[in-house]
Amino acid sequence: MSTLQRLRELMEQRIPDPLTFAVWLTLCMIGLALALTPVSPGELVLQWGAGLSALLAFTMQMVLIITTAYVLAHTAFIQRGLVRLAKVAKSPTQAYVLVVLTGAFFSLLSWPLGPISAALVAREIARDSLSSGLKVHYPLLAAGGFGGFVVWEMGYSSSIALAVATEGNPTFSVINRLIPIQDTLLTWWNLLTIGTTLTAVIVTVLLCHRRMQITAPVIPDDLITPLKIDQTKASATQSKHAEHIGEESTDEKYTGRLMSLLTGVLILSYVLYWFYREGVSLELNIVNWTFLGLGLLLVRSLPHYSDLFADGARVASPTLLQYPLYAGIMGIALQSGLAEQFTSQLISIATAEALPLLAFLSAGVINIFIPSGGAQWALQGPSFLEAAKLMEVDLGLITMSVAYGDQWTNLIQPFTAIPLLALTGLRLKHIYSFMLLLCLTTSFPLMVGLLLGNS
Repeated sequence: MSTLQRLRELMEQRIPDPLTFAVWLTLCMIGLALALTPVSPGELVLQWGAGLSALLAFTMQMVLIITTAYVLAHTAFIQRGLVRLAKVAKSPTQAYVLVVLTGAFFSLLSWPLGPISAALVAREIARDSLSSGLKVHYPLLAAGGFGGFVVWEMGYSSSIALAVATEGNPTFSVINRLIPIQDTLLTWWNLLTIGTTLTAVIVTVLLCHRRMQITAPVIPDDLITPLKIDQTKASATQSKHAEHIGEESTDEKYTGRLMSLLTGVLILSYVLYWFYREGVSLELNIVNWTFLGLGLLLVRSLPHYSDLFADGARVASPTLLQYPLYAGIMGIALQSGLAEQFTSQLISIATAEALPLLAFLSAGVINIFIPSGGAQWALQGPSFLEAAKLMEVDLGLITMSVAYGDQWTNLIQPFTAIPLLALTGLRLKHIYSFMLLLCLTTSFPLMVGLLLGNS
């Protein structure tokens, strides 16, 4: 039995579901805070409880983006597009590369779109493989798409690089100036590292496929939403909607379609005007309203949208339960001083040559407990920028070092994988062994990129 096979079997047997993973992570954070900080158990409970509600707005945004993406993907127009896109892949290699690059491209534009687009394409390729016989491994295909997400902080969607280039950001008082994207995102070493990191993802995925010696499409039997049911459910929804339409008069049919179109046009008019006022910029709310508006344009009527939305809400429901637990973990890490203590101790032993790598590694560790780029930068950014000033290390490089670490361990953080799991129907155990391998292999090009930037 190969090492990869043993790792896969171990993960499938031992890895808990995402909710249990979040509970174990909570207990781990509580233990660390009690052991390493002077915080009392009572204070710790209050910090955890206060943190539970910290991400409620973000949770709602993520539920909406999963649900509206689900609806959009199940409209007839987008379904035809996904089917055509899936048929572009004539070989397993083409399928894996297509999914990885799709995830990477949209991650660089807007980070929520990366896992979602990769999930939709991977699911359609897997469904098509049931009839075409394309020899793909569905969990590996989805993991590869999620691997494309590892470059999100290196492009247009980077919360950290864009923050330091914006007036009024929290670190301005530390360095008394902005850090333009020419010193972060547009540096030659960052652009090169995007390419080398994605190459590492693709090579890792293709080697895993080769080692598993796949002779037929591999689709797990215990999917949360089985691939073969999609058509049946879609047909049932269409039949239900058709029955509803059959009971309506011609005027009612016309009015139902017209109301859907008018609502979609109204929402998209707001989106376009927002872009006109704010420029080419993406954020979660605008992505949600774009998905909602497009979905309303493409469905048959408002009741049709409601039926699809109800199905999508069931897919997105795990998000509602798990995100508050991660918010509680963040509350402990930030308010107990544990994360700040960890950062300070690393900086105290750093040298100018080692500072970027220490920033990268520490950000990767902290990201497991605080999976939020903005919160992590608010915690680590001031300390590392102050150290960089004293050691005369490039401030843009240090900024990207923390950003690289933040995106790197997203690959093994179930929090960030929830949208992909929800839309593919896969379970965490199906893809976690591949996530671990991708986290390991992408660490090398990311660290090499930082070394090049510091040379």
